[in-house]
Amino acid sequence: MDRIKKYDHTKLIKNNDKEGLKDAAEHLNKGEVVAFPTETVYGLGANALDAEAVDKIFEAKGRPGDNPLIVHIDNKGQIADLVSEITPIAQKLIDAFMPGPITVIMKKSDKIPSNVTAGLDTVGIRMPINRVANEFISLCKCPVAAPSANLSGSPSPTRASHVMNDMNGYIYAIVDGGESDFGLESTVVDATGETPVVLRPGAITKAQIEEACLLKAGEHTSVSGNEAPKAPGMKYRHYAPSADVEIIDFPKGVDIKIKKDEELTEEQQRALFEIAKPYIMRAKEALASDPFKRIGIFCGKEVKDLFEMLKDNILLSHIEFFIYGKASDVYSASHCLFDGLRTLDDQKVDLILAAGFEGDGMEEAYMNRLRKAAGKKGEGVSSESFSRKREKLYDHDNVATLSVLFVCKNNRALSAAAESIFRKLLVAEEPYCLSDDRKVGAEVYSESAGIYAMDGENADSKMISALKGIGYDISFHKTTKAGASVYDRNDIIIAMRDEQAVEILKAFPDLEGRVFSMASYLASKGLVMKDDKGRVISLSIPDPEGENESTYAHTAKALEAWIKIMFPYLLKDLGIMRT
Repeated sequence: MDRIKKYDHTKLIKNNDKEGLKDAAEHLNKGEVVAFPTETVYGLGANALDAEAVDKIFEAKGRPGDNPLIVHIDNKGQIADLVSEITPIAQKLIDAFMPGPITVIMKKSDKIPSNVTAGLDTVGIRMPINRVANEFISLCKCPVAAPSANLSGSPSPTRASHVMNDMNGYIYAIVDGGESDFGLESTVVDATGETPVVLRPGAITKAQIEEACLLKAGEHTSVSGNEAPKAPGMKYRHYAPSADVEIIDFPKGVDIKIKKDEELTEEQQRALFEIAKPYIMRAKEALASDPFKRIGIFCGKEVKDLFEMLKDNILLSHIEFFIYGKASDVYSASHCLFDGLRTLDDQKVDLILAAGFEGDGMEEAYMNRLRKAAGKKGEGVSSESFSRKREKLYDHDNVATLSVLFVCKNNRALSAAAESIFRKLLVAEEPYCLSDDRKVGAEVYSESAGIYAMDGENADSKMISALKGIGYDISFHKTTKAGASVYDRNDIIIAMRDEQAVEILKAFPDLEGRVFSMASYLASKGLVMKDDKGRVISLSIPDPEGENESTYAHTAKALEAWIKIMFPYLLKDLGIMRT
């Protein structure tokens, strides 16, 4: 379904903004779409009794119309008007688990429009336990139809920033209720028959449902087959980042606790190796086939610990970690799964290796989502890019400032061009935060200088023309002479040529570890190109000064290509990430 941008900017409403909540609720009641938090994931809400408003949900998500929605309520007394029958099993589930992370499917009443249920005669009813969700739904003064508040096919949102990334301009407002408690969608149970049928596993497990309904173990099973989906997530590929996802199974019978800086026993070392070995082997295999591949790893802390013990800097430079907690903790993994997939995807990795679990409780719910994320590409996934300008949704006003300096001979061509290319990449991918504290924003800058430059000169006219041909403008550039003050205010210094890096370090040895030539920086990441005889091709980009226009054009394109390759590694070395 086509998506149409309706607003210049989607409102962001904090959960303690009483007037803002009332405004959002009034607009929802009158036909607008508003995203709101729940204990599972964020929902994309519209008046469940207004068919035209419900259509706006499908439009905003790019969601197929044959995928039913869940109706959210704030008190159990609303259920009787929304369904035509409450079976004994349904009543037991309502009594036992509402409010909470469960959706109960019952026969719908005539009040529910057919587009809410995708033409089915059943409807899913859910009453969140989240305080903000209940307050908001109550203010709406209507039942609220809501799927997860993400672009159709992408990972479900567990933070307001995730919703803003996918929905900015497509919906009226987002209520920011902080991070979701569970991180996986609700358990969905078909209660239209004599025994409950779990259509989608979640935090409420089969065992809990059996106990509440006084059933014997094994009397209900999950739905499979090609029947019309009664619940979200049964037909289309869901939860999928742009990167490929592979599941790394957790070894059976392995558990380990490691305290910081403790000396590991041989048994602990063996257990740690068993947990981390499959990740290491697969990561090395992926890099052997493509030395430019970037890998995201969704794993427990123990896995990252062993990677770091290897001290393989080239391998580590290609990896972005998302640590959910202890490796064996499926509850932490479940809570962080969608956030982890989104975060790693935002770092533009090519492959995500994600921890797998075996079990029939929370493990089943977790693996249900992860297997769908790892499913074949193209199954109902919108072709629209998931990447869009993000809102700055840091939890406080702390902002770190970091900068990269590009240096050449005279700052009229190469370094000026590198600065312009890098700066444009920065703007396209902002905002940023610190990698080790996502609550702290990061402002990233770029500048350039020349070792023998004179301050205030214009850029080389041929380089100006060459860059304009590929979308960059340095006509305003004025040269800067490199020196101690310029070096001091930058965190990473990239010289265009090897001899320039050597000259900087000879004059300023204290800059060791911050100064690289472009070639040495790329080589330190294992980013080398080889010819058909296996010989490394030089990455040095010659200064085009004095050459013809075609040489400048070739140089500009080559420089752009290498800066784009370097970009994510520079962010990693600055200690920042896209958010």
